[in-house]
Amino acid sequence: MWIIFGWEKEQKPLGVVATTYCYDCRRSSEWLVSKESEWVTLSAIRVFRFILKHHLHCTGCSAVFPLTQAEFKQIDRHMRQHESIDGTDLHGSLAKTIEAEQLAGKTPLQLKFIRESMAAQEQYKAAIRSQNDQSP
Repeated sequence: MWIIFGWEKEQKPLGVVATTYCYDCRRSSEWLVSKESEWVTLSAIRVFRFILKHHLHCTGCSAVFPLTQAEFKQIDRHMRQHESIDGTDLHGSLAKTIEAEQLAGKTPLQLKFIRESMAAQEQYKAAIRSQNDQSP
């Protein structure tokens, strides 16, 4: 009789939780939470889960951030009662975390370029809105 030990990795999206700016794809994107589990298997039967992680993913690009268990619990608790965390304190802290993570390795010149291009994009959008408001 053969007994085969192994492990199985499973990744499962749990849902979109917020919309915030992604500095990798340079646009406002939806972010979703996913669950990653690793299982010990015995003859292809899951026996014991030894890793459980939660990640935050940008739906516009491949940006991924690990969530702590406390962060995930806060998001999960809020999402059980609401559709998203947009506009909450949790959303603000998550957006700051995303910004800090994505801009951590940038030089001052790169940061200046990113900030200036974001400001120019906002000016362009404001000009388009005002032009649309003025047209009959």
